[in-house]
Amino acid sequence: MTKKTIFIAALLATTVVGSMRAQTESGAVPRDYFPKTKNVVVVAQVEESPSDSASTAEQEKPKQDFISRNFKYISMCDWTPGMRFMVLPTQKDLIIKTFAEKKTGNMVSSKSLEKKIMVYDGHGNDQGSLHEQVYFHVENQPNEVYYFEVPTAKFDDYCYGKVGVPALAYLGDVDKAQDLLVGKRVRVLVRDMLQDTGTDGLGYKPVDIGDERRNTIMTITKVGVGTRNFPVKIIVQEANKKDGSEGDEFFQFVTISRTNCGYRSDELEIDDMKLHTFEGSFQLLDDKMSVGREITDAYVGKQFYTFFPTKMRNSSQNAVDIERLTTFIVKDIYRLGNSEIATLTLKDVKSGEEYTKEVSMTNTKVDGSEEVIDELFVEGDPEKIEGVKKANLPYIRRQQVKKGFTEAEVRLALGEPTDVTRTTADIYQWTYMFKNDKSRPFRAVKFSYKTKTVAQDMTR
Repeated sequence: MTKKTIFIAALLATTVVGSMRAQTESGAVPRDYFPKTKNVVVVAQVEESPSDSASTAEQEKPKQDFISRNFKYISMCDWTPGMRFMVLPTQKDLIIKTFAEKKTGNMVSSKSLEKKIMVYDGHGNDQGSLHEQVYFHVENQPNEVYYFEVPTAKFDDYCYGKVGVPALAYLGDVDKAQDLLVGKRVRVLVRDMLQDTGTDGLGYKPVDIGDERRNTIMTITKVGVGTRNFPVKIIVQEANKKDGSEGDEFFQFVTISRTNCGYRSDELEIDDMKLHTFEGSFQLLDDKMSVGREITDAYVGKQFYTFFPTKMRNSSQNAVDIERLTTFIVKDIYRLGNSEIATLTLKDVKSGEEYTKEVSMTNTKVDGSEEVIDELFVEGDPEKIEGVKKANLPYIRRQQVKKGFTEAEVRLALGEPTDVTRTTADIYQWTYMFKNDKSRPFRAVKFSYKTKTVAQDMTR
């Protein structure tokens, strides 16, 4: 947890109090904007709000994934009447007042407006001020009107920046997330998460979920309001435990569309800020996108074997160890959102069991945890490679080399050599440099020119 994240916790723990005043339109089912994780404990925490410094305008790149299709960034210049926000003041907002009453022109305390839903009514200059105003009314109270005076003379000179209107959390993302994301399965990408503390929902504590939970699949159970900067509270629950009890719940405050969040997209790419974006903390498993006809044709329906040991997930979503040279039929392959990570559905040729495996489709690892598809999988059946004896496969699987092995068997055991040299008139040598194996950085295999087989027992 960063100092910024720690300060946001104290802020909510000390300022977000009382019952929720906000209600939806007449006749609509009220939304629960303040859900909590289960089994909360009483722990005091304190947090700081991120900076609201000014920025230049930025352009949004078109994307294809589920999140970007449904949660679009709306520049303040493009706000339309009826957009809904909730007043969630930071400590700074309690000192520097944000809103004034339209009927009196008097500034009001953000504390008095806390957790009220403000509906955007457009902008103008009804007060005859040197600066234009941005107008809001309290939901279900159309006569309770307030305005935010922009610091520049013209609204158009201000709206292209990142700052927006201080103290306001955009509810459009929260509402849409409640409708679209609850029940979705996600892979949790981070270790640093949060849990509510106290039954009254006045605060929360940081939780390190550990490497054993990071990259596991959890389900989004509830969505609520977070903070102004990170307005969506995503609550996820892990799978049931081995004893049958329910899994724990955790949450993260995130910005999804970035509308009025006060940050540019490049600022949210910083490591300690990326976890406050949806894609930085979660990977939506149901967001299946085509990898393209060329890749699909190259893999689906074909047989591959694993060139090195790896982990896959079985039908119960448990991670299991897979040996080298295990053969599979690829049943399906799809991309996760706009990422370069693909998920393969594989059927074990011998056992018939199905597994899933995430791989990088590029020649490098995307986030450091997944293997590269072309390095992990080799097309074919190791038992049908010419020059490979079935009796030698147990040694080959353990990357051991014995006297009499053919070139094909050595290649299957160790891969392509780094170098090939002639050492004597009767012997030539394959040299291997294993950069990622400190216990065996160098290895030499000597072959007989006459038989083209290993000249001495290299078993280790």
